[in-house]
Amino acid sequence: MNRVTVLSGVLVRDLFRSLAGIVPLAVALAFGLIAFEYGMDQAQFVTVAGVGTGGLGLLTALLLASRANRGWFYPLIARLKHRSEVLAALVLGGLAITTLLAGLITAGNLAAGRLSLDFPSALWILPTWLAAWLLGLCLALPLSGLTSQGGSHLASWVLLSALLVAQDQKAALQIHGLDLLVRVVGTVLWPISTLLAKASAGIHDRDYFLALGLTLAYAAVLFVLAVQSFEDKDLLWPE
Repeated sequence: MNRVTVLSGVLVRDLFRSLAGIVPLAVALAFGLIAFEYGMDQAQFVTVAGVGTGGLGLLTALLLASRANRGWFYPLIARLKHRSEVLAALVLGGLAITTLLAGLITAGNLAAGRLSLDFPSALWILPTWLAAWLLGLCLALPLSGLTSQGGSHLASWVLLSALLVAQDQKAALQIHGLDLLVRVVGTVLWPISTLLAKASAGIHDRDYFLALGLTLAYAAVLFVLAVQSFEDKDLLWPE
């Protein structure tokens, strides 16, 4: 765990010493200003800000992975017993940055009177967002060039894009008789959509906890797949 923490600190420090470090800060500032322009209640906050900060976490993890996917970092990787520690450091660093930026967005809009929260029910946002953030952070791993073999990250991008487009175009797909595809996409996305919908409505029943557990399971599966791809990757002769 100490090695993971040190690696995470190295990557975060390297990111914010580069121009790329401006990106998550700029995105967080833009989201905090634009999304809350007309104010937001707690129900909207759970879903809109949850998806927004989850996307911010995915972006941050991709940036950290790009910093790790450079020659100067390879000697550090070679000294590790398991390369999975690098991926754990990416998730930890991304989680720390996402938590800090989400906290600043929330505090700033609360102070500006553009956000209203009801306590203690607002505390349910924490486990909901944590699961969504971990999913976004772990999703970034197979999407990054760091763990890619044979262009596998490109295939991951195509698959993710197809999934999101199919979800957005459900009505059109049903009109064309692709009900099975719509059901498959709905089943795949059920955990995260149900998690946010239930949390937004303030309902924390069996479906909420099932969706929470499945979202975390998705994150774990994505992390394991990334580890398997990264463990035997030739870093000296990348594609």
